[in-house]
Amino acid sequence: MKCFFSVLFASVAFLMAWPGQAPGSAPGVPRIVKTDIYPGGAKVTFSVSFEQGLSFELPGTFDAESVRPLPSGEQSVHSFEALEFPRPGWIPLSLREADKTITEKERALAVLEGKEAAVKQSVQILSGPLPKDLKGGDIPTYVEATRSVREKLESDLIIITESMNELKKEVEALQEDFAAKMPRNSDLGISVNARATGKGELLVEAWTSYAGWTPFYRMDLDSDSGTISASLIAKARQHTGVPLDGELYFHTNMPSREVRMPELRPLVADFERKDAKSYGALEEAAMMMERPAFRLASAPEAPAPVIIETMTDMTVHAQGLLEGDNTWADFGLGEFSMKAQPDIVSIPVLSDEAWITAEAKEIPQPILPGTAELSTDGRLSAKILLLEQGAGTDLSLAFGKLPLVKTKREKIVSKTGSTWTGKGRLEDGYTIEIVNGTKKKISVLLKDRIPLSAQEKISVETISIEPEAAEQNKENILTWKLALEPGEKKNVKVMYRLGYPADETIRMR
Repeated sequence: MKCFFSVLFASVAFLMAWPGQAPGSAPGVPRIVKTDIYPGGAKVTFSVSFEQGLSFELPGTFDAESVRPLPSGEQSVHSFEALEFPRPGWIPLSLREADKTITEKERALAVLEGKEAAVKQSVQILSGPLPKDLKGGDIPTYVEATRSVREKLESDLIIITESMNELKKEVEALQEDFAAKMPRNSDLGISVNARATGKGELLVEAWTSYAGWTPFYRMDLDSDSGTISASLIAKARQHTGVPLDGELYFHTNMPSREVRMPELRPLVADFERKDAKSYGALEEAAMMMERPAFRLASAPEAPAPVIIETMTDMTVHAQGLLEGDNTWADFGLGEFSMKAQPDIVSIPVLSDEAWITAEAKEIPQPILPGTAELSTDGRLSAKILLLEQGAGTDLSLAFGKLPLVKTKREKIVSKTGSTWTGKGRLEDGYTIEIVNGTKKKISVLLKDRIPLSAQEKISVETISIEPEAAEQNKENILTWKLALEPGEKKNVKVMYRLGYPADETIRMR
């Protein structure tokens, strides 16, 4: 198949001039002036010089229906069309060297296959009957000579076979990589033709679905000072076959293709049908906006990312080259820092290991929705998903587990019974042992709970909390602030009593 593409490509005149060429190239050759990259696509703006008319081609990875002119000033477009046409054998510039390498190795493999066939044929001849005119005294000499030649041929066959197997694996790997990097719809092209008048260059816009990006943060917490040092990176890739070079604008939201006016339906009260056992909740209207399902270049003192906020989108600007072979590239968008309050939090009912957390008040930068790689004191500690939020809000992060700060929670045996009033009673509780296995003094926020009554007939009475909790909120969440020296252990004990009707069963949820 690869040989077929190579021969066909050599026999077909390749008329397309690549977008992204430098200014000053031949008239009619498009150059990329701007690329807007969205989570699920990209809008590419080309600039084309013209004298009344222009004609150029785009790969079939662009949407022909989206190609449109953007005249400015005194420019006038009298006719414009963008039509798909078959273009078999097209190979992007970035993959032509790989195609050449595969072709050369396929030829080398064909040569080895020919040698293998020749050696096997020679061995078969030598394995045949003795020549009829061979005299009795010459037979031993002939047999010895035949054996020697055959041994050499068998040895050559082993070497050829091993070389063939290695070369086949190499060719298969190259072909697999080539196929992964070849754009879809590579056998189609888009012919763009226009008649226009005016001065300057005409801008032409085209949309492709074969592109995308995601925000990525690296954040490091200094546990002593509470400073979070962060860098914002755009992880992007595109599979158009055309390298996108120059101004790149990364958008967080996809442009809506279809938007309907929000409408609130009336809330109707009616009698329930008596023959129906149950009905779901009334349907509620929702106002929804449509949202679609690495070359790192950051300096030690990079400026903070400039995030342009609009009513519907956040945009970050970068410059660089994004190849068209679907490989990921990283673009450094800037660095910033936040002052935070670090805490060590232990919640034994969730884990016997503590967490290190940090809360930054009134953050200086908006947070884009994406993944974040977190580290503590320079060491990787966690990877999380960040939700979108604006500047000036508060950001809370869990930077990972602290295996050396552990707790052991044990349940105290329950006691049940009934009083003379006929109501049930349940006494319950637990003990917690917390250990500081680090080499420094730490302060831990230890959190646990006592039941919260969901019914008037269920009463909750605290018997004892030792030591007294620093905080008990309205949901009966208890918080202790414990200072622990290196290697120190501390204990907490909680006892409580539930009262409830004797004919009921208590369920914790």
